[in-house]
Amino acid sequence: MMAENFIERMTWPQVDERIKDGVDAVLIPIGTTEQHGPHMPLDTDCFIARSLAGRAADLAHDEGLSVLVAPTLNVTLSWYHMQFPGSMRLSTTTFLQVFREVCDSLVHHGFENLVAVNGDGGNIAALTVAINHYFEETGRRVFLVQWWDLASDVLADVEGPMIHAEEAETSLALALGQTVHQELATRDAYGRSAAVKQAGLPWTSFGRYELRGRGPGVIVPMDMLRDITSSGVVGDATKARLETGEKMLSVLIPRMVQVCKELAGKE
Repeated sequence: MMAENFIERMTWPQVDERIKDGVDAVLIPIGTTEQHGPHMPLDTDCFIARSLAGRAADLAHDEGLSVLVAPTLNVTLSWYHMQFPGSMRLSTTTFLQVFREVCDSLVHHGFENLVAVNGDGGNIAALTVAINHYFEETGRRVFLVQWWDLASDVLADVEGPMIHAEEAETSLALALGQTVHQELATRDAYGRSAAVKQAGLPWTSFGRYELRGRGPGVIVPMDMLRDITSSGVVGDATKARLETGEKMLSVLIPRMVQVCKELAGKE
């Protein structure tokens, strides 16, 4: 029978036993609660991060590693989605403090090797600051895994923009078993530059917003998404395919396990 790897699903004696036996790494899923267009639930980023972490922990077990999954951070940086009902947010300063205290809690119990598994593009900048600040303050190195980075070679086949609730994210959600109403999938704000200009907002032709950089770029602030997309989708969700998501998973899960092995010094 597969071992239980989700900390919140274990009793404290079970957690204590795993600690005594030795835990190689703890994965911290980080999502958010925000709109994902008319075709996916607001928990999609949480679902993706938690599912990836769970699958990686299972594969790690098969390969002789002990990897646990911490509770999911499910309200994070979604201020720019707040025009859509149901979306929730923390301030950036609160989020940074929450991340720090979650890491501190895990370290308190003896979990030294921590890997953040981020499912939300809006968290990238803050999490990059968070892991570096945590190292500055504590001397502890937390690694940051993001599916669009770890599967970047596979995602090179995706022609459209990788922004929000579009082809890539919807395909991965499908492969992980998320609820996806494909009949409601849409294409919206496919060209973000044009959408921002049409909304009358400041922009530069070098503006970069995608999860991957293409050519020269300038980092610009996030947009309040309802200013540029009525559906909440930024990209083309109609092109999402289960096969695309499965191809992503085929590289993501073993690579996440490799990260855990290397962090634990077992590679």
